[in-house]
Amino acid sequence: MPLDDPVRSLKQQFELEDLSRPRVSETLLSVASALPLPYPFDRLAERLKQHLASDSVDRIALMLEACIDETNRQARRIENVEQQVRIQPDVLTELVTDAARKAENTRSKDRVKRIGWILANAAFEAKPTNADEIEEMMRVAMELSDRDIEFLRELMRIEGEAVRTKGRLERYDAYTRWEQGQWGTRLDPELDSVFSRLESYGLVSRLAPPNNLSLMADFQNRYVLLAKGARFAQMIQTQAK
Repeated sequence: MPLDDPVRSLKQQFELEDLSRPRVSETLLSVASALPLPYPFDRLAERLKQHLASDSVDRIALMLEACIDETNRQARRIENVEQQVRIQPDVLTELVTDAARKAENTRSKDRVKRIGWILANAAFEAKPTNADEIEEMMRVAMELSDRDIEFLRELMRIEGEAVRTKGRLERYDAYTRWEQGQWGTRLDPELDSVFSRLESYGLVSRLAPPNNLSLMADFQNRYVLLAKGARFAQMIQTQAK
């Protein structure tokens, strides 16, 4: 059975049963409906109903469509889809359910799509799917901004192949490769902001400064891509060009 069949079934299930409704929103709707709210809050309950009926379902549908589209692109590259898909149906169901709840709580459409891409790419991995790892990746995808992803992909461009081949980069190699990024050697507070956030998720690691650097010098912090970061960057890729 093609992978997108159970995914489409789950999509219909979410639409029919409205499992996407978040408890917080339902509680807020219940309270808002019971209280005599003054203007302009008197229309809050109606707006909440509209939000629960459309916006949440739309984001879940977007995530599933991204997953299905990427699955079809992956399938076109191989001859026997059933032999290539290693993910078990029960694991897929659990992951899609978790992904739907994450998508419902994510405003950014790009983040929602990345969650779907992770699901699709997980299905075609050569090794058995680690559900806990995929769930964590989807959580990270939900948290990272487009700018965070842009910087991670740039680091992946200059260090990714070496990390995938060797498993890690030595400090000197990583330190010299860093300058090949779009940021060069310039001092930019945004670099630290973004890469500190990526480091908090275990995707990159900050390199210690050179031993001969004076404490009075103003220097640019540099980071090395970790194996976890390289894997995450691969999982949020799409074959669409």
